Amino acid sequence: MKKLFAGITAGITAAALAGMMAMNVFAAQITEEEAKNIALNHAQVGSDQVAYIFAKEDFDDGRFVYDVEFFTTDYKEYDYEINKEDGTILSFDFDAEHSYDWEARRAWREGGEGSASPRRIRPEASITADQAKETALKQAGLTASQVSYIEAHEDYDDGRVLYEGKFFYGDLEYEFEVDGTTGALIDWDVESIYD
Repeated sequence: MKKLFAGITAGITAAALAGMMAMNVFAAQITEEEAKNIALNHAQVGSDQVAYIFAKEDFDDGRFVYDVEFFTTDYKEYDYEINKEDGTILSFDFDAEHSYDWEARRAWREGGEGSASPRRIRPEASITADQAKETALKQAGLTASQVSYIEAHEDYDDGRVLYEGKFFYGDLEYEFEVDGTTGALIDWDVESIYD
């Protein structure tokens, strides 16, 4: 009887410890609002610059994450995947493709009849592929000597000339698009090479 009682007591103690550990894990998780703030801080975007933001909980690659997406008042889009357990940014993407078209459309409308549509004239690149690479490296806070591979090639998309490229640093793959006319970064994606 003493052995049975000792076994039951050990089982109850183990269950209580497991429950307390589970509560600690859940208590350590970040909230949806914290995930939004992590994304905004990383993007260096103030809440006054945000037109719309949302976050949703998801389960990806065996872990709980928050998918955070927000749009700025100057038509840029940011997407983040943030680990719910500790707030680590697992991947992020930046897309500003609408900002270029907005100014071109306004100029076309103000030109009146006979003006050429901004999409009918293929622009020439004002920057080089090397300058586009430098823009991307600057965004990552890296230099060409720190990455194991980097490339950029000229392309034409959505009525504009741009450079698409990628590079690798550690376990991360960086993909980018740089406007060939303005030199502005218009698309940015960072993810693990294992995804």
